Amino acid sequence: MGELIKKQFGRTRAVLSKTLEGVSPEALDIVPEGFNNNIRWQLGHILVTAELFLFKGQEKLPANYKELFGPGSKPANWTGDVPSATTLLEQLNEQLASIQEIDATTFDTKLEKPFIGNETVGELAAMGAFHEAMHVGQIQALKQLVETTKVN
Repeated sequence: MGELIKKQFGRTRAVLSKTLEGVSPEALDIVPEGFNNNIRWQLGHILVTAELFLFKGQEKLPANYKELFGPGSKPANWTGDVPSATTLLEQLNEQLASIQEIDATTFDTKLEKPFIGNETVGELAAMGAFHEAMHVGQIQALKQLVETTKVN
């Protein structure tokens, strides 16, 4: 199961990178009407959530990332130093390398206590992979909306 989960993260991150090819830095920060977040927030949210699900207690991200990109956050509330989309993409690539290094047997490990209905590291990681793919879909929708609006 562990190798399959790692493969899914790799596939999703590849689609994410492909989706962002040619997107202008300005487009990454547009929050379309009816939305709370932009593409840059989505990138940070994917990063923070994967870190929480896969590396809890070993997080390597700056402390302010949870405030900037955690559940319930939004760019309208950002203050202070917010990382660029380029920085977030670099960190996503570094994180993917760390995910690929996780020993496959780790995914069979029972969690100390169930988290969001998940009982093993693998179940939580699979949920993380699903969550990530869902946000890549949001990025694709935001990209299309931003580019369509820009053209008209």
